[in-house]
Amino acid sequence: MKYILNKPNISSVEKKYILDVLKTGWISSNGRHNSIAEKKFSKLVNKKYSITVQSGTAALHVALKAINVKKKNKVIVPNYSCSANINSVAQCNATAIVVEVEKETLGLDYDLVKKAILKHKPKALQLVHIYGCPARDTLKIVDLCKNKNITLIEDGSEALGAKINSKKVGQFGDVSIFSLRSEKMLGIGEGAIICTNDKKLYERILLLCSRNMPFRTSKDPYWKKYISNGEGYNYLMPHLLSAMLRGQVERHKQIFKEKKRVGELYREIFKNYFNFSQVPPKNFHIAHWLNSIVLDNLTNNEVKKVGEKLIHYGIEVRSGFWPLINTQHIKKLYVGNEKISLKSYNKIIVLPSNYLLKKKDILFIRNQLTKIIKEVKPSFNLNR
Repeated sequence: MKYILNKPNISSVEKKYILDVLKTGWISSNGRHNSIAEKKFSKLVNKKYSITVQSGTAALHVALKAINVKKKNKVIVPNYSCSANINSVAQCNATAIVVEVEKETLGLDYDLVKKAILKHKPKALQLVHIYGCPARDTLKIVDLCKNKNITLIEDGSEALGAKINSKKVGQFGDVSIFSLRSEKMLGIGEGAIICTNDKKLYERILLLCSRNMPFRTSKDPYWKKYISNGEGYNYLMPHLLSAMLRGQVERHKQIFKEKKRVGELYREIFKNYFNFSQVPPKNFHIAHWLNSIVLDNLTNNEVKKVGEKLIHYGIEVRSGFWPLINTQHIKKLYVGNEKISLKSYNKIIVLPSNYLLKKKDILFIRNQLTKIIKEVKPSFNLNR
């Protein structure tokens, strides 16, 4: 594939720290680079505490377990999002309240969230920012959760570096999580980080991620180190990956700058040809994670044909998210009408967004896209 969707931005800095870990011989969790990466990431998102873990799904799961989500509880998740959001609720044997999104930024719709809270009284809410764009109703949802005593879990996996006014994504949640999978804004292969300002919550999450073994410090006697206090998980990030994360965090300004350059080129080159899938409000600063367009004037089958032809020509694309309400074998209820999520799944094409793309590459992608659409639908007119 010549034009790949995304690619981790790795330099000699990450390689140096990885070699340092290999020299120490300690590649499992609780290494020196874990604590350094956590402190640096906390500073990046303006949170007091951070914990590096093995995946975004693990981060969401343990965040719910830390606030004691159980079988009897309900958790709001957006209909348009990664399956990890609803799977983490299922892991707690709780019920997911799947709420429809709004069309401007594809984030949770405040009016429907309010309706869901009044009707179902959830214990927690997962607020997700899609494709690098902060959710339109973030501020109103934050206030609503505070007033109703609902724990807000902010999923900034796709929007690290984005802001609403001057406040960064990750600062709005009681708990905030960021996936660090290889294609994310900061990518290390697999991994995630959990952030909070609540010391007690931080300690609870850390204990759960450490197999609920409280006597693991150098000061504890050796014969206590494997005593477990109950349910826990082996979720902590390996030292090897945290070394890579340290390098990524130290280089975040350069990495974000390259992504912004690609995103702005897309907006310049595509502006008179195609509509982007999201329209951020004024004073919303997007992270330029993925660039996606919506093909309203094509049928669902025509959009699929366009995507298949793009892949045939070496241009990697992906569809929108499959609506979470359609997830099988999970306890769930629904608030909304599914039209926006289902339309987004059918009409959105996510385009190559890797940091190596140049102006000539994006021009080629636009021209190939226009040519293919004309082949699929000769009567097609440009959106603008």
